[in-house]
Amino acid sequence: MRGLVLFLLTLLLGLMVFLNIEMDQARKSSNEVKYEYFTEEYTINKVDSSGYYGEGNGKTIYFKKEKVQPGETIGNGDKVIVYFDKSGRIDGPVRIEKTE
Repeated sequence: MRGLVLFLLTLLLGLMVFLNIEMDQARKSSNEVKYEYFTEEYTINKVDSSGYYGEGNGKTIYFKKEKVQPGETIGNGDKVIVYFDKSGRIDGPVRIEKTE
């Protein structure tokens, strides 16, 4: 009887070690997922207290100041690159960078 219990416990331990290794590999590969973006360039033509308005390629855009990279100041006439998630534009721009 002891032999059977010992065998089952050893089998359970082996299963737990195997699952731990598999979970570590899954976490590692999920951290390596790269996001794909597409970009558009806009020229800022109006700034208000909460955000920016811009035009580019026949399109207009409005985005909030929170989307701008910290430390960057954007004014009228500045050109910006707007990053959108390739999977869809539901959430709006992901990131905005000022071009030189």
